[in-house]
Amino acid sequence: MAKRPLTPRECELVVCSLYVMELIPFEGIMERLESITLRDIIGPVATGDATRQQAAESLDQYIKVRRRRFRNVPPEHLWSLDDRMEQEALRMIRKRSPLSAGEKLQPKAIPFEMGDTVEMKVTEIQERNSKVTVIGKVGQVTAKLPVANRQALKGSKTIAAWVTGIEKKPALIHLSTSDYGKHQPSAEVLAAYVTAIRGLRQFFETNELPSTEEIDLAKSLFQRMIRRDQNDWFTVYVAMGRPQLDHVRRWVKVIQMLGKSLRGDEDATRQLASQEDRFFKDALLRACRSVEKNLDSRT
Repeated sequence: MAKRPLTPRECELVVCSLYVMELIPFEGIMERLESITLRDIIGPVATGDATRQQAAESLDQYIKVRRRRFRNVPPEHLWSLDDRMEQEALRMIRKRSPLSAGEKLQPKAIPFEMGDTVEMKVTEIQERNSKVTVIGKVGQVTAKLPVANRQALKGSKTIAAWVTGIEKKPALIHLSTSDYGKHQPSAEVLAAYVTAIRGLRQFFETNELPSTEEIDLAKSLFQRMIRRDQNDWFTVYVAMGRPQLDHVRRWVKVIQMLGKSLRGDEDATRQLASQEDRFFKDALLRACRSVEKNLDSRT
């Protein structure tokens, strides 16, 4: 698998993260750090002015801002970034007041997550091609709820439902009143899920090749979270630790490449090697480990 060396800033970030997790001692770290921002993050931990949890949250924000600021910079050019450019990249953190617990760099336009139970105020009922959709508001956010029986809604001003999907632009949430997606598979099916995900994880960790059947099943598990077309899609979504769906879409493409590569497609093999650093691999491995932990205990 093609790999590039870590940049100096990435090396410093790794060291700071290990210190925050109490895996390495503090002595000697500050003297070697070039990044003023990383010094500001872990320095207060050493003096007792900040907790490790606060430092971990600051490091998370650091990663998000830096990734967004340098998303178009080729890896070979990252080596030349000096401290001035580093500080420019992190100006969003430096100019803000300290982040409160749970606060993000940009406030969420939709303060809900998939699975949340909400109350929708009905504003309109649409009927097209024999399909009925209720339009309403949950707070200030527009919501859509497909229904099978319009008569059952007669006179209803509010409806309790759960969030099955979120669109950011324009802000819109999709709702459901049924339990479709929350089905709990049998122990035998769960064991097959865990085996497939474990095979995928081991490939990216140790380059051990899984079977094509395992990859096909793993791909279907990720696809169902996007399509929401299987009766256990939400169960799988929760078991994976509620990953970001834009990450999941990239994972599906990479897993498709892996499946083609296992079947002898040389172009797919080359593309897979070039994609390794572009599909949020760490997040994928976290999702895989989460499935193994959450589903393996039920079998």
